[in-house]
Amino acid sequence: MHFFELRTAYDLFKKLEQDLEDLERSYQDTRVAYNLFVTAEHLPDWLDKRYLVRKHAILRITSHLANGAKHFRLDDPRHKSIIKTEKDRVFEQDVFETGVFNEPLVIYLSDEEAQELGTTTIDALTLAKKVIKFWEPYLQKPLT
Repeated sequence: MHFFELRTAYDLFKKLEQDLEDLERSYQDTRVAYNLFVTAEHLPDWLDKRYLVRKHAILRITSHLANGAKHFRLDDPRHKSIIKTEKDRVFEQDVFETGVFNEPLVIYLSDEEAQELGTTTIDALTLAKKVIKFWEPYLQKPLT
């Protein structure tokens, strides 16, 4: 079955790249991040490479984030990559302009994932860029 113009894994990957651009422009809007990570979570299925999720922290974190967001809970025992998430807000008196501050969506990692990535936290934008970089070698533009 096709979902309108989304017919191949390459199409879904191009959507993921567009989602990244949207996330960059949106100052890490939660709704845009949700869309991106739910899309990223399904790319292994479209590529028939679900087994890679178990092998790579970036993909396990993405899976935990997408499924946690979808079900409104991060504490599902099947997922062990994320401790918590929060929007890092900065406030300065007398500054109220939209887009002045970057308010990163911060993901606090479990010890295992932190050890593999070399950091205890990662923001959604950085994670999204790593996910896209991970999948790039698996996708090529289809011949027309």
